[in-house]
Amino acid sequence: MEQEIESETQEFIEKTDLEELLSQYKDAIDKSTIVSMTNLHGKITYANDEFCRLSKYSREELVGKPHNIVRHPDMPKEAFRLMWDTIKAGKIWKGVVENRAKDGSKYIVNTTIIPIKNPDGTNKEYIGIRSDISELVFSQNKVRSLLDASSKFVPSQFLNELKSTDLTTVHPGEATNLNLTVLFADIRGFTSISEKLSSTEIFRNLNRYISHMEPIVTKHSGFIDKFIGDGLMALFHKGEDAVLAGKAMLEELERFNEKFTKEGNERIRIGIGIHSGPVVLGTVGTETRMNTTVIGDTVNVAARMEKLTKKAKVPMLFTEETFGELSSRHSVKKVGKSVLRGRVNATTLYTLD
Repeated sequence: MEQEIESETQEFIEKTDLEELLSQYKDAIDKSTIVSMTNLHGKITYANDEFCRLSKYSREELVGKPHNIVRHPDMPKEAFRLMWDTIKAGKIWKGVVENRAKDGSKYIVNTTIIPIKNPDGTNKEYIGIRSDISELVFSQNKVRSLLDASSKFVPSQFLNELKSTDLTTVHPGEATNLNLTVLFADIRGFTSISEKLSSTEIFRNLNRYISHMEPIVTKHSGFIDKFIGDGLMALFHKGEDAVLAGKAMLEELERFNEKFTKEGNERIRIGIGIHSGPVVLGTVGTETRMNTTVIGDTVNVAARMEKLTKKAKVPMLFTEETFGELSSRHSVKKVGKSVLRGRVNATTLYTLD
């Protein structure tokens, strides 16, 4: 009899100790994570303090309500359908979920949902354990936005040439030698045009013009390195792409001017100069202020070719080096020769016929 009492007493102590231990585990989880439990129909049966704090709902407002009370409209329905299919099959589901608090604010949680099972293996209820990753995600989004914004000032193609993924990995003095084709396009007589306009109108019209030119450069596998006043400088790996881009820019300018002049504006005319050859592409400046740039004789020649278009009375000129990269299907006309400043030998000038 005494042995039975001792045995029952020992079992009671062990059970009490186990319950106390489980209580401590539950308390530790409740204080460090966001926990909720739902029945098989998705209605909340339990929500811990952290869940209430983050969702800004009281426990009384949550218990008995469908768990989608905190669903954010940005979350696709397909994600929840997959989640329910998974846990109904008795499997654990993991994922990142965007939720909406009572005040409409968004919070993001890394979520694990575990089916709790009956002795026969069927699902009894579901427990969701989460960690708040809102600050991490918002910080990542901010960094991503900053990187996206930086690409407006430094083309991603420029970084690719430097074998860099983003601006944070670029330092002053980094450079690489490349063979590229440089295209300069400049508005003729822009000073006289701008004298008749307000500063706001100048920038608005200039941006309208650029918005028609930039997509053409991109379409022909090039990228704009920089805007220089009313001009632009674009880079291409192939001379043929640059010449075709120049031709398309002139054609687009005709369409642009049709509407532009009907609005009472003066017709815009441009000159385009193109040259192919070696360049040095890199960064100049300091750790606090840095610019990307392309330097070399190729750049200088392309710029001088653009200036010669006015004298040659053609909208576009390119050099023999670029001509050598064209396929035979293009109709090309030799304009003449010119000794460019800084060069000894005369440069042959070409344009499309």
